[in-house]
Amino acid sequence: MAEADEPKVSDLIVTEFRSLRTSDLPAALLEALSGTSQDVFPVLDENDRVAGTIGELDLLRVLSPSEPTLSFGPGKLIREGLIDDLEDMMMRRPSTCRVDEPLRAALKRMATMQIAQLVVVDKDDRLLGLLRGRDIFRALFGKDPA
Repeated sequence: MAEADEPKVSDLIVTEFRSLRTSDLPAALLEALSGTSQDVFPVLDENDRVAGTIGELDLLRVLSPSEPTLSFGPGKLIREGLIDDLEDMMMRRPSTCRVDEPLRAALKRMATMQIAQLVVVDKDDRLLGLLRGRDIFRALFGKDPA
């Protein structure tokens, strides 16, 4: 396949999605999770740049810390005021790709990192959309993954 004909991230970018803010309270994540089928949400800083991502697994990590030295029960980090907002919970340095990047390169990154979604950003790290494994599967095979 000629390079000009090679599929790009832009061919499958999802532009209808929900994002959150670093200053949002944890309740905003719960609301987002219950109001959409989206699994992971980009988190934007005050300059509208992608600061991280957050999802259900991050919430579970906070509710049940794995450090044996921490004697926190479920939710104690939040109840004790050790977590104020989503910035305290999110995954920093999210996996990203550029809109003009070859789809092949983005897929390879997803497989290597064992993740189902990349955040699509421009050269200034401003959010453009999402690249999701399920959309790639649907485009290739014409149906949702089982």
